[in-house]
Amino acid sequence: MTQENTAYFGIDLGTTYSAIAYIDDTGRPTVIRDQIGESLTMPSVVFFESAENVVVGAGAREMAKILPEQVVERVKRQMGREAQWEFFQRTHTPESISALILRNMADYAREFTQREVKQVVITVPAYFGMLERNATRTAGEIAGLDVIGIVPEPVAAALQYEVMDGSPEKTILVYDLGGGTFDTTVIRITADEITVLCTDGDQELGGTDWDDRLAQHLLQEVVSATGATENPEEDLAFMAELYATAEKTKRQLSQAESRPVVLRFAGKPVNLVLTRTVFEDLTRDLVDRTIEITHRTLAALGEKIGSAAPKSAIDEVLLVGGSTKMPIVAARLTQEFGWTPQMHDPDLAVAKGAARFALSQAVWHEEAGPTASGEPRGALTPAQREKRIEELSEQTGIPGAAIALVSEKKITNVLPKAFGVKLYDTRKNGPEADPDSFYIHHLVHANDTLPSGPHVLDAETMVANQQSVMIEIYEQAGSTESPDVSANKSVDRGNGTIEPLPPLPAGSPIKITMEINSEGRLALHAVEPVSRRELTIEVQVNVLSDAEIAPLKSMVSSIAVRS
Repeated sequence: MTQENTAYFGIDLGTTYSAIAYIDDTGRPTVIRDQIGESLTMPSVVFFESAENVVVGAGAREMAKILPEQVVERVKRQMGREAQWEFFQRTHTPESISALILRNMADYAREFTQREVKQVVITVPAYFGMLERNATRTAGEIAGLDVIGIVPEPVAAALQYEVMDGSPEKTILVYDLGGGTFDTTVIRITADEITVLCTDGDQELGGTDWDDRLAQHLLQEVVSATGATENPEEDLAFMAELYATAEKTKRQLSQAESRPVVLRFAGKPVNLVLTRTVFEDLTRDLVDRTIEITHRTLAALGEKIGSAAPKSAIDEVLLVGGSTKMPIVAARLTQEFGWTPQMHDPDLAVAKGAARFALSQAVWHEEAGPTASGEPRGALTPAQREKRIEELSEQTGIPGAAIALVSEKKITNVLPKAFGVKLYDTRKNGPEADPDSFYIHHLVHANDTLPSGPHVLDAETMVANQQSVMIEIYEQAGSTESPDVSANKSVDRGNGTIEPLPPLPAGSPIKITMEINSEGRLALHAVEPVSRRELTIEVQVNVLSDAEIAPLKSMVSSIAVRS
């Protein structure tokens, strides 16, 4: 394709539905329709037809009713984990399956725009840790895409909302209830900056949990109505139909007070009427969990801005994610906090904002580029920026004013989860190794602004004449920061040893410095000052190594993907 066909794309890679958008020739973000489903969002579902052929999207969802054992859904919840699936003697990971979803979107976006889909920004939940974020970036790499940015979903939504709203300055709370994850994020918007102040969330809470709760209720009704002796849960095709019906009914009850439900099991029809009141009673505890997280977010905001009344700092509440269409969501926020939430394109705002962010990244990063070590070279001068905008306008056909608008905002994120090192508390059991005496000391904390800058810990040797010191890096695993080793997860390739050490008394100092840059690259430096023996660890926190990524990339490229 010619240079004039250049485009930059934003992808909302969702648990249940995904969307892809680009900035069109008028400078507006346009979401591209799924060719088969003819919808602006595509089901994040993959059907493995054979070793060489997969179906993605609406067609795959239909196949879940026929061959559910060959279908993968909700893979986003497995990102950052060592999960595997076997299909036709081929092993797939969350990254490779996500890559197939990305490839399908890239294919139909290419067909629609007649432009090469290469440079993309992919969104992630705000509460995704570095492991999950980098797994998402890896999925893009496996799909053959140039991932020029990973942006939190609330930031993308705020970017789209800010451009459309036009207010000069405000603090918003983004309540993002997606298909598989939930988070709340407080963002400060000014004339030239979008700054994330704090975030919190639950990676195991989303619209699918409402579907599951409703499906279990319907299952009980079916068993009661039919009196069947067979176990419905052993009928995979019936269960796929049941869950599809539950999701459809959930959506309908956002618009209507009641809906008829028709199911068939063991040759018997079951006719039910489900009311919104019953549905809300079944799922009230799920909404309460989101309210609890919102309270935690406000507490973190109060700590960050030094306010005993952080709720008063919120100017607007923005609802993002299709599941926020459930009337009980806005009602509970009003009841609990007195807010009047705003709903602004909840299904598509994230993809549109990601497209705007992709164009912004093209201005600031492609020309300057990273250094050989992966660090940014620094901001462009005003003259360089103006020249870059002119070049992009020529390449994309987008008016320079539109490019300038999306690129003038500086975006500052926070660290979603804490990082630290494993230490030994000799005050508990002395120098003799005891598993109960190990704990995690966090050097950088959740909601620290990125880049974090250096954080220093003065540690000590455990015993006299200690010959080496092992350093192990851990990331917070739970919803709150805890020193318990079990509440944290070891960072792969995040360890090393300082050795050999000279004869030293117990309690000799070891200075440890940790920092994380804006792209999530963690750097740790440890030094023993007498011998000057030192250790440097630089990790891009990831599940897969480069050696593991290469064969997955080859495998995915060999598979024919269609909607």
